[in-house]
Amino acid sequence: MVRRLRKLSGAHKPSNGLILANGGVLTTESAISLSTHGRRGNDRYPTRDNYELLPASQLPPSIGMHAEGQAIVETYTVEFDRENRPRLGHIVCRLKSNGHRVIANHGDITTLEQLSSWTEEPIGRIGFVRQSLTTTGQNLFVFRKDDTCRL
Repeated sequence: MVRRLRKLSGAHKPSNGLILANGGVLTTESAISLSTHGRRGNDRYPTRDNYELLPASQLPPSIGMHAEGQAIVETYTVEFDRENRPRLGHIVCRLKSNGHRVIANHGDITTLEQLSSWTEEPIGRIGFVRQSLTTTGQNLFVFRKDDTCRL
């Protein structure tokens, strides 16, 4: 892609290119946009993150490492085994109590089945996050509060 863009740049034709790459088992995705012309208005590229320039309403939420309580599913993914059975659920959710974002695994088989359902969308649903009793630092998510969060 770079060679092609350089060749086109020599012909004084502004060109753009997009490279998309998947890695792992479709678990990692990267993209880069390349161009033969600079930024509009001759603006310089930022040399540091500009989070401090954002209004508070646009800042990313804090991350809750050791979380407990009611939470809303923001996104999720499910790993499947070689027989196409759900194996492990990864849930990104937001605590209702303080707005912190939490990363958790499924806490029971029922939750894992609901995450891998073809008919029911988990995003936006409310569940509960607890600490694992067996693995230090692991958050577990269930859709029903009375579930025991056992793997």
